Amino acid sequence: MGIKKSVFGVLPFLGILFCPLHAEESWTFAILGDTQWASEVCTPIEGTSDTLCLSGDSLSGYRNPNSVAVDFIHQIQERLILDHKPKFLVLLGDFGDDVDVKSVQTRVTWAQELYDAQIGVFPVRGNHDEGPFVAKEFLRVFPQTRTGEMNQTPTDAFLWTDSAQIHPRLIPGNTSFKIGSHFSSPSCAVGRSYAFQESGATFIFLDPFMDSRAASCPVADQISWVDSVLKAKGGASVPAFVFGHKPLIGACHEDNLFGDNPSVDPVNTTRFMKTLVDHGVRLYIAGHEHLLQHSIVEEPGDGGLQIQQAIFSGASWKFYPSLIPTIDEKFNVPAFGKTREVALGQELGYVGYQIVQVEGERVEITSWGAPTGVMIGELIEAPNLKEQWSVRRVWGWSSRGKQTLLAPNASLTSLSDSFLGTSVRVLSGIWKTSKKDFSRRAFSALASTDWRIFSGLKSAAWTLWGLEKENGSLETPSFALAMSFNAEGLTSESIGELCLMRQEANNYWGCAGKGNLLMRPWQETDPVGTQGLDLEKNEAWAVVNQGGTYAVGVQGTLKNAIRNKKQPPSYKKEKERFFDLLGRESKEH
Repeated sequence: MGIKKSVFGVLPFLGILFCPLHAEESWTFAILGDTQWASEVCTPIEGTSDTLCLSGDSLSGYRNPNSVAVDFIHQIQERLILDHKPKFLVLLGDFGDDVDVKSVQTRVTWAQELYDAQIGVFPVRGNHDEGPFVAKEFLRVFPQTRTGEMNQTPTDAFLWTDSAQIHPRLIPGNTSFKIGSHFSSPSCAVGRSYAFQESGATFIFLDPFMDSRAASCPVADQISWVDSVLKAKGGASVPAFVFGHKPLIGACHEDNLFGDNPSVDPVNTTRFMKTLVDHGVRLYIAGHEHLLQHSIVEEPGDGGLQIQQAIFSGASWKFYPSLIPTIDEKFNVPAFGKTREVALGQELGYVGYQIVQVEGERVEITSWGAPTGVMIGELIEAPNLKEQWSVRRVWGWSSRGKQTLLAPNASLTSLSDSFLGTSVRVLSGIWKTSKKDFSRRAFSALASTDWRIFSGLKSAAWTLWGLEKENGSLETPSFALAMSFNAEGLTSESIGELCLMRQEANNYWGCAGKGNLLMRPWQETDPVGTQGLDLEKNEAWAVVNQGGTYAVGVQGTLKNAIRNKKQPPSYKKEKERFFDLLGRESKEH
């Protein structure tokens, strides 16, 4: 599957023209997928043709009313409020399992935790939020899809109380706040599909489901509106995020954004992908599949258009695998004579959410996850995940750098690059991992890079994402990395203090290698951890097995020097207190 034109590979030089060279102010938003809970659980009665059905809420301790996974939602939103402090949370649809007004009301009720912390919510509907009654209620309880005004939930929409009185009604704060500007919608889906701008980025939400009159607005009829929104965003290097509940190619569901399976409507699928690629959109984001999956999707035809797709797991009670054969193989091979998807990563059985950090044209996505104990199947109760959370994947992009799709056993030397006088050379290494997805597909890698300039360094800073060999690990295939440095003003003594550095926690920079600094070029027999200086080339080098941000300098120089950069959250101590919806202080914090 060769790259002819894609959203990666067409932008590597735009950064020199459009981007500030120093660290810009960063901000974050969060993403959460499906939040369904079983409305009832039925078990066959042995020896009879009858079944015994019990409320899913009662079986879970009355903590998940109206088929909404309130328990998981509360645990995740507690982390957002205390640890991450995003500007807003994106909901990817399927607020509850029942297609019912009460599910939407329950979900908006539990958004109040976020509103009271000045965190906004931007939702898009899913297939479990279908139908005219739900469409009408969606617009009523989420007015921010037209105006950006938060904390405007109608009083009669609150459903605090569940059957066990665990979450009694609390009168919420009434201070509204606004997020976003330049709101717009297609004429056939006003307020259901919508777009806005915030802090230099553009956001688009796609809803093809029924409106209050039982009329739908297919995504094919929204492409011209999407094009107009993206044209107004200010250039291909300006970040834009496009969300929908259903993916372009699913993992375990046949239906997709354009119809019953990914082979239907190839013309509009291509139109949609081309619109995104032409305007520099790197990624289409979806839910629906109850797993985490990252891939490259190619257009149905032979034009070579490609775009990243991220399917994000949410906080539901059910967990699905990808199928064998894959949805891609089942439908696209007979229809188009080829597969259209390249697997980059997958994880099953985790509840998860995403934190997206935007810093100018640089975007970094951190996937947080917690194991549930069920890889494939259903939960009866929501476990306490407090001590289970970990970073599962970190990846990103920037138009200052480049993106390179690496097939298994591909050389890493293609990642070599240069920027404003600094060259980076990857001298050795191949992409290889023993991990495969559930459908037995080998993983390729999408290696993405960024460049930035910081005072105090002797080179530009180079970031590498996407080479981790498995989820939850920082380890990449080992590779030798060399970066040039500016020797102006350096003495023979001060040059000897330089090393190839890697940015570590708390903005500290340490030498990327270990042990003595060798005054010689890299050699093919050097093991991981070896480091040195090649004074003939004015290069610092090291053999490493991690991605991250690298630069040449004196170890520790930039410990406190990065401007406008948020410190990472600390889980060792909490300076803030968290209160539940009754106003009681949580004993766990």
